[in-house]
Amino acid sequence: MEKIEYEERIKELENQVKRMKERYQILEETTSALLFEYKPSKDVMIFNYNFPDNKSRNVIENYHKYVKVSPLVHPDHLKKFMDALDEASTIPMRGEIEYLSKVSSEEFQWHKTYYSSVANKEGEVSSVFGRIQNIHETASEMHEMLHRVETDFLTGLYNKKAATDKITKWLKDNPTGEAEMIMLDLDDFKGINDAYGHAFGDEILKETARIIEASFSEDDILSRFGGDEFIIFVKNKPLRSAERMVDHLMQTLTKEITSMEQPLQCSVGIAMRALKYDDYEALFNRADNAMYMAKQAGKNCYFVDRR
Repeated sequence: MEKIEYEERIKELENQVKRMKERYQILEETTSALLFEYKPSKDVMIFNYNFPDNKSRNVIENYHKYVKVSPLVHPDHLKKFMDALDEASTIPMRGEIEYLSKVSSEEFQWHKTYYSSVANKEGEVSSVFGRIQNIHETASEMHEMLHRVETDFLTGLYNKKAATDKITKWLKDNPTGEAEMIMLDLDDFKGINDAYGHAFGDEILKETARIIEASFSEDDILSRFGGDEFIIFVKNKPLRSAERMVDHLMQTLTKEITSMEQPLQCSVGIAMRALKYDDYEALFNRADNAMYMAKQAGKNCYFVDRR
């Protein structure tokens, strides 16, 4: 895909996201809501349903215990949900939070809660009031649109901008976190395009992306930076784990991509976050240099920068 065409598609998607956010705001203001009151001193949650077909009232005692064993809030969002409730129960405040819940449906759907705490004359929070709105349809569309903006059209991995933003944010949020940046470049890829055609080359890139996804965890940031270059960011794992995954990846590429006269090979550079406050640019430059060293060493190998 030509660079200009790619940039035009990204711009179009960004405009769609903007329009989606406008629809999202309108939905928040007009959708029927589920009202609630939480009493911290008694750990009691009271729901007052305000839907056309449901005007009931539900009182849940021992709410902290209940929500941990019930499917009310999705397990992946439970901590975020309870942290917000506990904070509002301790300090008078107003806030909002999005999460997956079954509070208004039989399946997990996206909801948005607006909440406000009320304090007594002693300054202690006596109640937390709020409303919960089902925003699933629009939220799902928005999340899908954002995913498309962040995704490389050919491989389905993150594109360069999304990966850069996500890696930068993680490094900033985790200043002492262990991490490795991996730069992978397919060996002699230009020769593959010249010999077999660009359509064939695109299929090789897709297969490479599939093997990268299978070789690393869902928690890692996997991206195609452009051409035949891929960036992999491994979070919260020691260097030896990253090396094992790279070694497995390189062996799998050679074993599974056999549609050419020569097996597919790659050169890889690994930069370990040696200094706890290494930023994105420092890690990127070191991984790039390490990959260059692997190329200079004869290709089909990886080089580690342990500084």
